[in-house]
Amino acid sequence: MPLRSARSRYKIRSRYKNHARYKNGSRDENRSHHEGGSHRESRSHHASFARAAALVAALTLTAACTSSSHSVAESTPSAVTTPSSPTTASASASVAPCGEPTASLRPAPGPPRAADYTRDGSLAQLQRKGYLTVGIDQSSYPFGYADVLDNELRGFDIDLVREIAKDLFGGADPEHLRFRVLPNAIREQSVADGDVDLVAKSVTINCERRAKVDFSSTYYEAGQQVLVLTNTPAAAVDHRGGLGALPKGTRMCTVAKTTAATSVAATPGLVNVNGENWNDCLIRLQQGGADASVGDDTIMLGLHAQDPHTELVGDKLSYEPYGLEISKDRPDLVRFVNASLQRIRQDGTWLALFDTYLAPYVSSQAQRTPPPAAYRD
Repeated sequence: MPLRSARSRYKIRSRYKNHARYKNGSRDENRSHHEGGSHRESRSHHASFARAAALVAALTLTAACTSSSHSVAESTPSAVTTPSSPTTASASASVAPCGEPTASLRPAPGPPRAADYTRDGSLAQLQRKGYLTVGIDQSSYPFGYADVLDNELRGFDIDLVREIAKDLFGGADPEHLRFRVLPNAIREQSVADGDVDLVAKSVTINCERRAKVDFSSTYYEAGQQVLVLTNTPAAAVDHRGGLGALPKGTRMCTVAKTTAATSVAATPGLVNVNGENWNDCLIRLQQGGADASVGDDTIMLGLHAQDPHTELVGDKLSYEPYGLEISKDRPDLVRFVNASLQRIRQDGTWLALFDTYLAPYVSSQAQRTPPPAAYRD
């Protein structure tokens, strides 16, 4: 199916952004027919996603979409309101060392059991509440996205937290999850303030973020890679030189508060173009507002899947270990999540998620193996 023109896609996208301004709603898991473990259904959506790729950016929502109530969104795309970003002090030039940033809290032996984690009361509180509130992205195909055909949430991150909720509550009842779309600017603050219980948003574990929140053990290992439009000056250079090899003045689209944005800012001669989200970067490439994009290879692969006139160039430029963000005040939840992740690695669930969402785009066989957990205690 031919892609719509960039102008046509932009008009559709703008219409839904305006819709979001006046209609408030929530996205509860009880809207989804894709409960944890239903990987066969997700697999069938690769083809449907490709057919509707031109509309992905149109339906992307860019702000929080879960209210404190349990109301269910209507069949139209979930409406959102944009929370204001908190005022923060300027980041210091250097980040305090934190040892091995990927080392998390060790879980109890055996399968994940809430009864094994009773010190801080966080699991008992969640079980009384009856659901997890999870901060996500739904513009990062194939890790977290709203399927354009039925507006259901799917992706590696999405199904991963469905598995964790299943372990915590003893079943795959969709009532046990509330998803909230979080802008990067308020991601860590939302965890620290308790607005969400955890964040599953392809977040790289590093010392700067570890100073604000805790992380689960690593559940995926990515690396930054450059995406360019074919037959352009940015595509023609020798990319073995990394970002520094790109022509001076190259406009690089990234999303604020990402490690990719930091990399562009540290490379002389590049111009950083801020996208609202990664699909917005794809639109800017298509409309001539940017020359290239750089981000985690998993995200860039998702953008490339939406537009065959783009290509990934060069090798991976960094190491990006993904972890789930959890409050420092809830060590029991961190340990329980790590127990669930260990089960997911060992019983074949992780590989099933990989085959469902990533195998069509990731050719390296080494990446089909789940990363081992590291602990600091």
